[in-house]
Amino acid sequence: MEEARIQAETREGRGKGPARQLRMKGGIPAVLYGRDVEPLALSISSKDWRLLEAHVRSNAVIRMELHDGENVQERPVMVKHVQKRPVGHAVVHIDFLQVSMERVVQVEVPIHFTGQSVGVLKGGVVEQHLRAVMVESLPGQIPERIDVDITNLDIGDSIHINEISLPGVKLLDHPDVAVVGITPPEAEEAVAAAAPAAEEATAKKEE
Repeated sequence: MEEARIQAETREGRGKGPARQLRMKGGIPAVLYGRDVEPLALSISSKDWRLLEAHVRSNAVIRMELHDGENVQERPVMVKHVQKRPVGHAVVHIDFLQVSMERVVQVEVPIHFTGQSVGVLKGGVVEQHLRAVMVESLPGQIPERIDVDITNLDIGDSIHINEISLPGVKLLDHPDVAVVGITPPEAEEAVAAAAPAAEEATAKKEE
């Protein structure tokens, strides 16, 4: 895959009015910040952002070509937050974090299960406790996702944070936290049966 890149320009106007005008012209207001970095108000093309968003994974390092008047700088950045409208999901603001390729960062990485559990083949149910974990690593070593093989999990078995190892990546969640487990089928049935009773009890309290 080609290196992800995006162009940005510094902007002077602050507040809702200038931001609204920028969006009407096809731009997206953004801000760049980071350790030992003076925060900068930026403008990026909404067209460029759509192309980038469609092809770049979460937590990827992006090469930002920053235009400040006649000066052009290239900075390694990561996307920290994208604000979207509730209706239509149009992007209204983006936060970029400038990083150093020699300094670790902390980010959240999604968990992905692989394999078919032997416990599931016996009727067990996969119970996912975590969908993502916080990790610490150099920006260039951040994984797109953490694959967890559940093939050998039988009913009653589970996998914890301390059983996951990735080269150059430190998992920050507590070592004893369970990531996934296989529960007996009757456990799921008991939970389903208890739900109506709990709702009925709640309704009586409210009367």
